[in-house]
Amino acid sequence: MSYLVLARKWRPRTFEDLIGQEHVARILKNAITQNKVAHAYIFSGPRGVGKTSTARILAKALNCVNGPTPEPCGTCHSCTAISDGSSIDVLEIDGASNTGVDNIRDLRERVIYGPSGGRYKVYIIDEVHMLSTSAFNALLKTLEEPPPHVIFVLATTEPKKIPPTVLSRCQHLPFRRIPGQKIKERLGSISGSEGIKITGAALDMIARAADGSMRDSLTILDQIASFSEDITADEVKDLLGITDVETLSRLSAAVIEGRRKDLISIISELTNTGTDLKAFTRDLLQFIRNLLIAKIAGNTEEIIDLGEEESASLNSIKDTAAEEHIAILLSELIKAEPGIRNAYYPRISLEMTLIRLSMLSHLKSVNEAIRIIQGAGPAGGQESPPVKPLQTHRPAVQPSGGRQETGKAHESQKTDMEERAAGDTAAAASGARALRCKEDAPVPDIWNAAIERIDSTNHPLASKIREGSLSFDNDEIRIVFNGGLSIHAESVKENLPTIRKTIVEVSGRDIPLKIETAKTSAGPSRKDLKEKALQNPLVKEALELFEGRIVDVIPITKKGGDNV
Repeated sequence: MSYLVLARKWRPRTFEDLIGQEHVARILKNAITQNKVAHAYIFSGPRGVGKTSTARILAKALNCVNGPTPEPCGTCHSCTAISDGSSIDVLEIDGASNTGVDNIRDLRERVIYGPSGGRYKVYIIDEVHMLSTSAFNALLKTLEEPPPHVIFVLATTEPKKIPPTVLSRCQHLPFRRIPGQKIKERLGSISGSEGIKITGAALDMIARAADGSMRDSLTILDQIASFSEDITADEVKDLLGITDVETLSRLSAAVIEGRRKDLISIISELTNTGTDLKAFTRDLLQFIRNLLIAKIAGNTEEIIDLGEEESASLNSIKDTAAEEHIAILLSELIKAEPGIRNAYYPRISLEMTLIRLSMLSHLKSVNEAIRIIQGAGPAGGQESPPVKPLQTHRPAVQPSGGRQETGKAHESQKTDMEERAAGDTAAAASGARALRCKEDAPVPDIWNAAIERIDSTNHPLASKIREGSLSFDNDEIRIVFNGGLSIHAESVKENLPTIRKTIVEVSGRDIPLKIETAKTSAGPSRKDLKEKALQNPLVKEALELFEGRIVDVIPITKKGGDNV
């Protein structure tokens, strides 16, 4: 007897054998139990996930001697004939080689005849999207109203190419990619039954190479079993030319940390072992993508399908870089992948790409750069918005200059904490005794007393007033709000009656008070700012590194003017 490959030997024979397609199995089993089997189905999904196998199981369930039953016996004449592909009541048609309208007309002429031995005639059309438009049109009437003894199952990997007129006449059951962990478990079970010795790391690599296809994974296992009796990850890597997770992890860490010597050494190892660098680039891109997801989501079990080794590798390096850093790596690698794939010298192209990406390790985020400039230094890789320093002193007014200044240091050399405590105590006391001034007191003293009283009530008005610039001319109080601080002007104007009332209460005088907003200068033009930015060494380095250009320059408004 000729050798039967594992993909055929271990083909699913019952609904319980379907791996990763439990939703499809449940729908079909319930339809059989409730006698609600549709006259036409469309099975769509990636290659090797069980579409044709499910169609055969459905045919066995309908034609089994114990049926229709969701659990066909698998031993009767009908079940064995369907499994062997010799049943004359189950016809499998290759849509790729029978694309013409004449083939469909022949099918239409044969469907009128009843089954020879079973209850139903089941037509399984593989790759149905390959049929021509005229063939689909010829199939429409039969597909919509077939004889009661006929069931159509249309299998395809590209459901978008099927005309809507056909889709509307069938029940559509989408098949999913099989998770890598389930493929690994199935391969482990089959390996034990076949007496194949294989390590868990090797099974992980086969499951990753299969890309969600159970048939592909069994084909790879069959191939490797002929190569070695004791299969390890190194043998899988050498035979398939794929990269192990450890190498991907080492290279990713070298790029993130800027260790250019290490990454060149790793690429040299890959070249010496005959690794396909174009395929390796795709594996690296997928690994960096998984790293970004792990960094953002933390728990990746419900989002991405990972083996134990890859999950451990991602967790070991995900905290060495910020999300922004990893996102830039992924974005630039996506842009570079087509060039590496089509390069005459893929090794040089890959080396240059990774060397450029490794230079990102020296760049810092804007917030971190601001902290360093301000003397705060990096905060353990965690970015936080700049905090506005608290005012620990009451502003004192200098009558002669007409400007607001901070209080001077106390002569007794109090610490900042002591001064803050003293200020809070004084504020509370001033509120308690309702500060008053003599009627002939200077206007600045009267103003200070009025602000003290407003502040003692915990009213936010006092802090807004202090943002303005004070001047005292001819016994008149004038507050000017400059630039971005003009937002407080309206709020202060709305409370003018309260301010005037407080001035009268503390001094017995009604002193004129004006609130004004200063007009800011237009500042330099955006063209000038752009020219200035282009002269900045850091900007030049960033533009050269990422082959970018400056689209726009947005001025940042501060109290003193415009800065870039």
